[in-house]
Amino acid sequence: MRSQSDRLLSLDFESMTSFSNTHSRYLLDFFADQVDSNIQNNLVSELMTRYAGLSRQLEEKNELLNTYNEQLEELVREKVKEITSSQVATIHALVKSAESRDDDTGAHIERTAGYCRLIAEKLFEDKLYADIVDRDFIDNIEMASPLHDIGKVGIEDAILLKPGQLTFEEFEIMKTHVTKGYETLASVESVYHENAFLKLGMEISRYHHEKWDGRGYMSGLSGEDIPLSARIMALSDVYDALRSKRVYKEPFSHEKTLGIITDGRGLHFDPVLVDVFMKHHSLFEEVFDRLSNN
Repeated sequence: MRSQSDRLLSLDFESMTSFSNTHSRYLLDFFADQVDSNIQNNLVSELMTRYAGLSRQLEEKNELLNTYNEQLEELVREKVKEITSSQVATIHALVKSAESRDDDTGAHIERTAGYCRLIAEKLFEDKLYADIVDRDFIDNIEMASPLHDIGKVGIEDAILLKPGQLTFEEFEIMKTHVTKGYETLASVESVYHENAFLKLGMEISRYHHEKWDGRGYMSGLSGEDIPLSARIMALSDVYDALRSKRVYKEPFSHEKTLGIITDGRGLHFDPVLVDVFMKHHSLFEEVFDRLSNN
C-alpha cells in the first residue's frame, strides 16, 4: 500500500507535469502568435513596399503620359490653327474681291475686323458681357467679321454701285444681302457643324443691320435679342462707312462720326458698346488711319 509520502510525491509530479504541459502549450501558442504576427507584419511591409513602388511607377508613367498628351494637344492646336488660318485667308481673299466692288480703299474688311477685335478686347478687360466674351470670342469675331457683307456678291452692280439714293424697290433688293450671306454661310456650316467661326459669321451676316430699338432689318430684332457679335459689327461697320469715301458720299471726319454714333446710342447701337467706343475712340481712329490706303 502506497504511503502518504508516495501519494504526495505522485500528486506533486502530476501537478508539475500538468503545469509543465500548460506552460509548454502557452509558450507554443505565444510563439505561434509571434510567428504569425511577424509573418503578417513582414507581409504587410512587403506589400506596402511593392505598392509604394508601383505607385511611383504609375506616377512616373502618368507624368510621361500627361506630357505626351500635352505635346500632342499642342501639336493638334497648332495644326488646326495653321489649317484654319489658311482657310480664313482664302475666305477673306474672296470676300475682299467682293468688297472691292463698292469700297474705294479696299481696306474695309481689315479695318472692321480691327474695330471688332478692339471692342471685344475692351469688353473682356472690363468684364462686360462676360458670359459671352472670352478669348475665343475675341479671336473668332476678328476672323468672322469680314463675312458680314458676303451676300453682296448676289447684288447687281446697278444697285450696289448706284451713286445716288436707292429707290424703295432697289433698297428692298439691297437688304436681301443679309439673308443671301446668311444662307451661303449656313450651307457651309451644315457640313462643318459646331464651328464657332462660322456661327459668328452667320450671326454677323444676318443681323448686323438690326438696330437696338428694333427698327433695323431684316428680322426686326431689338436690344439683346440681337446677337452681341452683330451689335459689335453694326457699330464697327457704321464707323468705317462714315469715315470712308463712297460713290454716294465724301468721307466724314472722326469728330463728326463720333457725334453721329453718340446720337445713335440706345437707338441704332447697344448703349454699352457706344460707351466702350467713346472711351477708346482714339484707338479706332488709329486703326482707320493705319489701315487706310488713301
